[in-house]
Amino acid sequence: METDKLAGLQVARACAAIGIAYFHSWRVTMQFPKGTDYPIPLLQNYGGFAVDFFFAISGFVICMVVTKPRFEPVSFLIRRAFRLYPLWIATSFVLAYIYTKYIGWPPDSTKAFFVYSLTLLPTEAYPFFDVGWSLQHEMAFYVIATLIAPRLGLPGLLAFLVIGAACDHAFDLPWYLHRYAFFYPNFIAGIAAFLVFRHVRQLGFLLPFLLGLAALYVANHWIGRLGFPLGWFLLLIGFVNIRFNPDSLVERLGIALGDASYSIYLFHPLVFSYVYAKLGAYLPPIWTQEPIRYASIALVCGLAVLSWRFFETPMNRLGARLAKRTQSRLGAQPQPG
Repeated sequence: METDKLAGLQVARACAAIGIAYFHSWRVTMQFPKGTDYPIPLLQNYGGFAVDFFFAISGFVICMVVTKPRFEPVSFLIRRAFRLYPLWIATSFVLAYIYTKYIGWPPDSTKAFFVYSLTLLPTEAYPFFDVGWSLQHEMAFYVIATLIAPRLGLPGLLAFLVIGAACDHAFDLPWYLHRYAFFYPNFIAGIAAFLVFRHVRQLGFLLPFLLGLAALYVANHWIGRLGFPLGWFLLLIGFVNIRFNPDSLVERLGIALGDASYSIYLFHPLVFSYVYAKLGAYLPPIWTQEPIRYASIALVCGLAVLSWRFFETPMNRLGARLAKRTQSRLGAQPQPG
């Protein structure tokens, strides 16, 4: 990370990642007879919205980074590239292996499309590894933030996103603009939360959190997608206001899973696809499907923590060293955020 961690922000990341994993855990139970599972309705129906919450978290975190006195755009992008690409490329190859050995490649996927998907450049539909669509948005947002924030500050970045979202709502934009601008309101929610969170610390966690859930409920049932950013804004305020007791087990677990949230996001389709393929050979008793679901999610979390420790952290350190060396060679001066 390029910035000091707020424990509550890490807990938010952990909750979002596990919510997404649970939302996709139907892949584990597909081999069982339909209607014999017992999912958690809230996560089964709405866990996928946690991707939007991740975008809001990214908006908040980017503000913490670009407002640092020594923020340097080129160094930041290098570190971000080493944060995202190594694990993304590695897990994409693992998925290709699972498809080849157990499931079979999707009929519309080619080797050329697989290679193109590794770049995280825009694709009109999903990339080869489908969860990578959100990483395409993350990378685009990082580039936008580094181009605008150092020159125009957070107001300029906020204005760009608001104008882009308004244009997407008012006009029929080409797909390569629409698919990005469509999610700008979520990043806006994160930026707005950053701008005000220091002034509302007295609200604590519970009130903003409950108001956020209420806002999401109202948006889902009456207002529509444009109402969701208010919910993400309030949830973020709640999470960053969390105050833990010293040496709290919840804090340590939340930070560990928050650190590993990127690995959770990329690992869960791989583990679920592998479990699905293995269950096809021998279907265990029906009563085992919920234990298998939760065991699969636990396995994802365990592997993700190991990935953070032994893969992501070394890659992040390598990126930081390369960024520092590049900045030194360029003779770049610190730019105010």
